[in-house]
Amino acid sequence: MLPYIKDRRRIASDKMGEYDFDRLTRYRRVDVLLKALDDENEHQRFKAVDALEAVALASGDADSSARDVLVQAATQNAYDDVKLHAKIALKTLNTSQESRTQKANNDLENGPNIESTRNATKKQQREYHHDENRLLCELDDDSTTLIVRGSSLSPRHRLSAIKGGHWDKETSVWRFPINRESIESLKESGVVLHPTVQCLSTSSHNTWAVGTRNKKWVKVLGDTHEIEANLKQVPGAQWDKSEKAWKVPFKADSIKRLIQIDGLYVSPFILD
Repeated sequence: MLPYIKDRRRIASDKMGEYDFDRLTRYRRVDVLLKALDDENEHQRFKAVDALEAVALASGDADSSARDVLVQAATQNAYDDVKLHAKIALKTLNTSQESRTQKANNDLENGPNIESTRNATKKQQREYHHDENRLLCELDDDSTTLIVRGSSLSPRHRLSAIKGGHWDKETSVWRFPINRESIESLKESGVVLHPTVQCLSTSSHNTWAVGTRNKKWVKVLGDTHEIEANLKQVPGAQWDKSEKAWKVPFKADSIKRLIQIDGLYVSPFILD
C-alpha cells in the first residue's frame, strides 16, 4: 500500500466511524472533524469537539474555520450533547485566548445564529408564562423540585392525587420530586412542561444533570449509584447530604467531564 494512501486511511475510517483525532488535530483537518460531529458514536462526537477546540486555539486569528464550525455546531447540530459541548468549548476558548477575547466574545455572543436562537428561546419562555390559566411545570431556582404554577391551583387541586407532591402555601405552587414518575403523572394531568423539563422527559436516561438558576452549581439527579465513581473524578464534585444529590461547580471543565459520563443526560439548557 502506498504511504499516502495508508496515511489517509489512518486519518479517518468512514465505515468504522473511527477517527485518528491526533492526526486530524495536527493537520487541522476541520472538514473531517465537521463530519465527525455527526457520528453515531457519542464518544467520537465528544472527541471531535475537543479536536476542533484545539485547532481553533492553535490557529488563532489566522484561520477561524474551526471556531466557525463550533459556533455553527452550538446551535445547529442535530445532537444536544454536541451543542452543549461546543458552547463550552467556545467559552473555554474565550478565557484561554486573552489577546483574542474581544473577537471570541463577538463570535459567541453576537453571532447571528446564536443570538437568534437565544431570542427565540426567550420568546418561547415568555409565551409559556403568558397564559395564567395554564398549569406550567418547571424546575425551581435551585433545581431541587419540580414546581407547578397556575392561577387555578389550590391545596385541594386534582394534582394532590399525584404521588410525592405537596402544596407550598408560601409561594402558592405545587412541588414534586424531580423524577420521571412525577413528570409523566403531571403530563397525564394536562400540565404543560417547560422546555427545561420536557427535555428530561424525552431523554433515554433516568439520571440527569441540570443547572441552578444562579449558574453556581450543576446538580446530578436520579439514581447515581452506577456512575458514582465517575462523578467523584469530576473537579469540585461533592455530595449534598441535605438534598441527597451530587453537586458540581458551574465551570466549563467540570461540565465537559459530566458530558463524558455514560448513562448521564446533561440538559442542553445548562448554559442558557
